[in-house]
Amino acid sequence: MSLAPWLEALRADDVDQRLDACEALGLAGDAKAVGHLVQALRDPEGDVRAAACEALGRLKDPRAVPPLVSMLRDDDEWVRGEAFGALLAVGQARASALPLDLLAGEDPRNPSVQATQIVWPADLEAIKLLDESLADADPEVRIGAAYALGKLGVFGSYSALAWLLTEDPDLDVRGAAATALADLGLNGDTRAAQALVHAWPKVSEAPSVAVDVVRALVELGDAAAFFVFDEALHHGDDRVRQLATIGLARSGDPAATPRLCRALRDAHTGVRRNAALALGRLADPMAIDKLIQAAQPDEAAEVRVAVGDALTRMDSTRVHGALRGALGAPAPGLRAAAAYLMGRVHDRDGLVSALSDVDPSVRKAAALSLGSVGPRARAPLEGALADPEWAVRVAAAEGLRRLGDAAAVPALARHAADTHPVVRNAIEVALRALEDRR
Repeated sequence: MSLAPWLEALRADDVDQRLDACEALGLAGDAKAVGHLVQALRDPEGDVRAAACEALGRLKDPRAVPPLVSMLRDDDEWVRGEAFGALLAVGQARASALPLDLLAGEDPRNPSVQATQIVWPADLEAIKLLDESLADADPEVRIGAAYALGKLGVFGSYSALAWLLTEDPDLDVRGAAATALADLGLNGDTRAAQALVHAWPKVSEAPSVAVDVVRALVELGDAAAFFVFDEALHHGDDRVRQLATIGLARSGDPAATPRLCRALRDAHTGVRRNAALALGRLADPMAIDKLIQAAQPDEAAEVRVAVGDALTRMDSTRVHGALRGALGAPAPGLRAAAAYLMGRVHDRDGLVSALSDVDPSVRKAAALSLGSVGPRARAPLEGALADPEWAVRVAAAEGLRRLGDAAAVPALARHAADTHPVVRNAIEVALRALEDRR
């Protein structure tokens, strides 16, 4: 395909033509368009400048890095955003082409002769400019440079990024430095986790930076980050606490279990949910009882689901035993939690026992759960259609609907004239569903 028509359109008076030209040149994938798109970065229309940035990001040519860095100062926020995205795209693409092992000890601003012989000059020039831009007066430029260097995996920028993380006056720059260090670590720089851990005491009081630091440590999964995750569980920002639970789970350290069990009582639903999922990942049987206590009826549905998922990852014998034990607890809420969870781990016999509980809420939970444990649950559920408590009878009808066994139709039909209107409605719904299935 010839670029000529689009290069001509790039100079047209009509803005739409120039926008179409930028898009077409970016999609064409021809490096010959780079210089022309760089010229378009001077267009008086912000939309065209933004489109040119996007096109340069698609081409992923390191020669575009200097002009893209300059666009981080553009008056138009949309242009700055597109320039930033383009820099990341170039960095991501060029990272695989750079010999990171040979560049590990290189100074980005003064590369050795060896480096100049093994790396494309355009790449070296781009790295040098980005490293110098870490000291730029404009925070937008520092942010863009930090992210791009992280994507490129330039180990030589480690010291500058570590300094930005703790000392830069702009919190957004410090957050970008944390993310960039994580990228360096993922590319093999073993110093990155150390810098993030060392920075924690200085950044923990700034919630936005604390989030970025803990997230970076979660991604790196370094054992030295354990104490950061431990402290982060007590942070005032719920995002930090949620990330901390993930970090503790990935640590695989048994010492994480009691900490995550305490997090099951956190004030924030997301933290409690994440703590339950984290305990499931650790699969430590010491957490079983605490998880059961965390699934009581007044808990948020997402937390109860997470608890159920966690228990399915643990030793089934221990889980079933703990749930049977909870059925004997004096608190109805705990017994109801056990009945709900028995459905998640398919303990049919335990649920049949729960159907005889003195508390209607426990019997209701058992009836609903029986709907998920298989064909042998049909007979107990049919019997529960005669329970003295109408809410249990509703749950029994719903349980039979969930079970999906058309053999339950005669029993449901016998109770179709129940004295309570809600029960009659639930039975009607179940009958329609089972008739359709049959």
